[in-house]
Amino acid sequence: MFEMQMEQSLFKSTSTFLNNKLHQLLDNDFSVSKEQIKLLTPQPIKQRLSFLERTINSGIKVLVQLIPINNAGYPVNVRGTVKKIGDERYLIQSHNVSYIVGINQIRYIANI
Repeated sequence: MFEMQMEQSLFKSTSTFLNNKLHQLLDNDFSVSKEQIKLLTPQPIKQRLSFLERTINSGIKVLVQLIPINNAGYPVNVRGTVKKIGDERYLIQSHNVSYIVGINQIRYIANI
């Protein structure tokens, strides 16, 4: 009986620990922050295209501020690598999340 209670207690504490760690990971990795994202100064399209080309060719990591397609969304800051897919689409890979965006969704891009 005592062993069964110990196993249940261990299971509960392990479950609680894992649940807390999962919440921490989700809060940190997916930018679910309580504060609003500061809008960066939009760059001219020629500057964005030039920097995207250099980024893609060199494979460097960048900070990209994305704006949503519609007003229902909110700006997102993403750190990762960029690849070109097609004529007008880009794949931004950040940890375990990928974004497929057009040039008009990229508000700001900078080397990190």
